[in-house]
Amino acid sequence: MSFLRNILNKISTFATSEYRPLLENFFSLGLIQGANFLLSIITFPYIVRVIGVERFGIITLLQTIMLYFVVLTDYGFNLSATKDISVNRKNITRVSNIFSEVIATKFVLLLLSFLILSSSFLLFPSFKEYWLLTLFSFTIVLGQLLQPTWFYQGIEQMKYITYINILNRALYASGIFVFISEPQDYLYINLINGVSLVVGGVISLIIVFRKFGLQFSFPSLTRIRRQLVDAWSIFFATIIISVSNNTNIVILGIFASPLIIGYYSIAEKVFQIMRTFAAILYQVVYPRVCILAQESFEALANFLHKLLKAIMLVFIPLSLIVFAFADHIVLFIAGKYISEAALVLRIICFGPFMAALNIPASQTMLAYKLNNLYTVVLSIGAVINVALNFTLTYHFKAVGTASSIMITETISTGLLYYALHRKHPHYTFFLNKAPMKGAKL
Repeated sequence: MSFLRNILNKISTFATSEYRPLLENFFSLGLIQGANFLLSIITFPYIVRVIGVERFGIITLLQTIMLYFVVLTDYGFNLSATKDISVNRKNITRVSNIFSEVIATKFVLLLLSFLILSSSFLLFPSFKEYWLLTLFSFTIVLGQLLQPTWFYQGIEQMKYITYINILNRALYASGIFVFISEPQDYLYINLINGVSLVVGGVISLIIVFRKFGLQFSFPSLTRIRRQLVDAWSIFFATIIISVSNNTNIVILGIFASPLIIGYYSIAEKVFQIMRTFAAILYQVVYPRVCILAQESFEALANFLHKLLKAIMLVFIPLSLIVFAFADHIVLFIAGKYISEAALVLRIICFGPFMAALNIPASQTMLAYKLNNLYTVVLSIGAVINVALNFTLTYHFKAVGTASSIMITETISTGLLYYALHRKHPHYTFFLNKAPMKGAKL
């Protein structure tokens, strides 16, 4: 009881301290993920039953293709622009300029994406069969572009994104039940998704200009080029992360049967849900990290020490609970006990803890513009991940895939702290008990 009381007291102190905005933003993003999860449960079975498995595969494939263009148009601005907005938030003119430059750059990348997509019809003639569905699906890219999440992160006002995201998902779910009633309606599913995102994006932009007083001005080509250059390393790192995270199940598909893949997918779903908390934490604390980095490294180090304690307090118990109840979790999801899936879940359940543990080191690198070092470490991690996947998956199938994930997560986290300590010892906070007083920006 005393242990529980101590935890509750710490949470209460945190909630009433200067970090209250972080807690509010964390719960805002958590609400977004919860809404997405619930609406997915409602719409997913309905869509599959109405349009059939084959057509569902087609729209899912096009959704995946559009995600590549989303990565291109985002271009790492979720980190680079968030930082710029965060450190300049009190200068409305500068924030307006940053906002204008990022939006204009994203539209240039949108045009590039459309040209690439259009050329695919010439390079792959068989793709022409789905040209209308492809064009409808491209609205997803436009809708994601119009979501200024990076701006709201930078000013630490994520509640607006919560409202808009819930509106997006509600519009999507309503559109599905109203307009999708027979197999031929599969053409409109991605269009409904895209239009709901566009509506939410337009509302978000109206809030940006009316609530926060920003003014849009067309930037010069030089400023657009500067945005592309400044965010390049983060964009490259984002691609590496995307490829690394999506290769696991692809490589497993080379060596294992669909049944084994199914076992692994059950565990991975739980893994991704757990990892969502680490992703939310990453988004929430990054603006504060950027601000503290501008003040002094000592202020940043003190904050990150507290963050590490919070990570230990939350993620270790969470991982232990999943480890202990893996059998019951698999039984709940699959409706029957599957020992292979439970074993895989026990192997990877500590992965989200390792992902959260690397937040202080990775964000310190980004805050002090050590982007090249950050990219190098991520590249090494991606290479290790692919190499381990091919080796371990070949011999141990799903267990090998799960083992490669945990090994990669552990090595990558260790490399981040080691690289920071080795290359920039004046920014080391994890290996020292106290931050160095003489550190300068």
